[in-house]
Parts: sequence; structure tokens; C-alpha cells
Amino acid sequence: MATMTTRQKDIFSTDCRRCSRLANFLDGIRQEFPGYFARPVPPFGDAQARLLVVGLAPGMHGANRSGRPFTGDYAGLLLYRTLHKFGFANRPESIHVDDGLLLTGCKITNAVK
Repeated sequence: MATMTTRQKDIFSTDCRRCSRLANFLDGIRQEFPGYFARPVPPFGDAQARLLVVGLAPGMHGANRSGRPFTGDYAGLLLYRTLHKFGFANRPESIHVDDGLLLTGCKITNAVK
């Protein structure tokens, strides 16, 4: 698995507050669910990917909770099983950000962070 380059880290920040509407929404989630990630969700996977999966936005009780795209919601069950079946993932499920899941040749992101 490749890591984010310095340039990518400069572009993306989990502390971004450029969209006040989204920042306020995430503040409300953090208040209602203190254990949730509730920040812009970083892309996940191989920096040299040949397959890019783009979701619309982090799921309320999925990525907003876990901090990883499609982790903890129903769509992630199908997605990660399929990625594993076709050799893009080392395991068929994504449980949390420290579960050892690695993507090879694939990156997952959301259009809205």
C-alpha cells in the first residue's frame, strides 16, 4: 500500500473548515456522537491506483463514525467483499481504520469530504 505524498497531505486536511455548512454539520455530529470521527474523511488506498471508487459523501454512521470511506455501513459490506474477490483488497471486510485492511491498485474517496 502506498502512502499519501507530501503534496497530497498539503491538499487534504481532516481539519478543513472551508465549507462552513459542512463544518457546522460535522460539529453537530461530534456533539451528538462524541466517539465519531466526524471530520473530513481522507481517501483510502493505493496512491498509484488503477481503480478509483468515488462515493458521494461519508455515510452518517459509516465513514463519519469510522473515519474510513465505506466502513461501518451497508454499502461497504458489498464494496469490500467485491474488492477482495477481484484482488484489490487483502481481506473481504472493513471494520475500522486499524483493522489491517490494505488496498492494492485501488483507492476509495468521496466527492464530498
